[in-house]
Amino acid sequence: MRILIFTASTGGGHKRTAAAMKEYFNHTAPEHEVRITDGIKLTGKFFDNFVCGGYSLLVKRTPSLFGALYRSSDKKSPVNNICNGANKSKGKCLLPEIEEFKPDVIVSCHAFITTMLGDLKTKGKITVPVVSLITDFAPHFTYIAEGIDHYVVASEKMVATFKTKYGIDSSRVHPFGIPVYSRFREEVDRAEVEDKLGLSHDKKTILFMAGSFGVKDVLDIYKDTVSKTTGCQFAVITGNNKKLYDKFDAIKSEDTVLKMFVDNVEDYMHCADLIITKPGGLTVSESIQCALPMAIYSAYPGQESDNAEYLVNSGAAMMLGKNPGETIASLIKFSGKLQSMSDNCRRICRGNSSQQMLDLLCELAGENK
Repeated sequence: MRILIFTASTGGGHKRTAAAMKEYFNHTAPEHEVRITDGIKLTGKFFDNFVCGGYSLLVKRTPSLFGALYRSSDKKSPVNNICNGANKSKGKCLLPEIEEFKPDVIVSCHAFITTMLGDLKTKGKITVPVVSLITDFAPHFTYIAEGIDHYVVASEKMVATFKTKYGIDSSRVHPFGIPVYSRFREEVDRAEVEDKLGLSHDKKTILFMAGSFGVKDVLDIYKDTVSKTTGCQFAVITGNNKKLYDKFDAIKSEDTVLKMFVDNVEDYMHCADLIITKPGGLTVSESIQCALPMAIYSAYPGQESDNAEYLVNSGAAMMLGKNPGETIASLIKFSGKLQSMSDNCRRICRGNSSQQMLDLLCELAGENK
């Protein structure tokens, strides 16, 4: 079976999800050939910059405007019509890649690419099954397109929403969860991993996934947390944000392990008692797999606020307000709350979503022959 996965560079989650699936497919069923392609880049430099650059600009500079556009496009509206029209006009740009690779099944990890593929399917330009994978915890109208065969979603609740809000039959919607790397699901010897990371066995560990925060925001949260908590150690990961790393390096406490980009995030999650993060779909999915309670700060309107609402309502996370240090100190002090949040992560965890996705793709490819 030949599997073509389309992704995009609007944030890192879409690409990381695609890479996690490919890694699992290659390891579990190496007889299948898997290719990942950035579908938005195939549309040309202008459209790629407009979509990916515009997304980043709106989210960071004018989040309220992004939220308004996000809500407006989640229904039949002029904004949605413009969005769909632009995407459909670019669908033909995907055809050379599809025709060259000759996939048996296609997976889309981005709403705009889903629209393109759905239009190609309805026009008879492609005939293979197409699956839309939604990498957040709430559906959105831009993911819904005529011609899409199946949808894979993050939670059982989303199945009902697809039926009631979008009219998609439940038999076509699969609550497998968002695929993550297998290593987030593995059982580990915590003490052994703590030794590897230079962490104490005797202290609660608070993990900051800091790279996507504003510099001032995350520094303020960190300083407030350090000053209000006792018996804790901290792991701070700034990603590729060198400016943020340097700021932390100048103020970090002696109980802080500070890193830039790491390729073993799962180790830090397995050793943490609490993660402070923004609610991106993939980061929270990885946290859920590790049964790691989440403290969420500054969810921008749109996908992040929807993700945060789901997680808080599920009891797996809590929002940080104006006094983050006090809130975190209270969580650490009353460990029963942390345990309850961890148990709720296990309750909503969807298991091995990559295997379930592989089973679905094999079934669809078999039916298509």
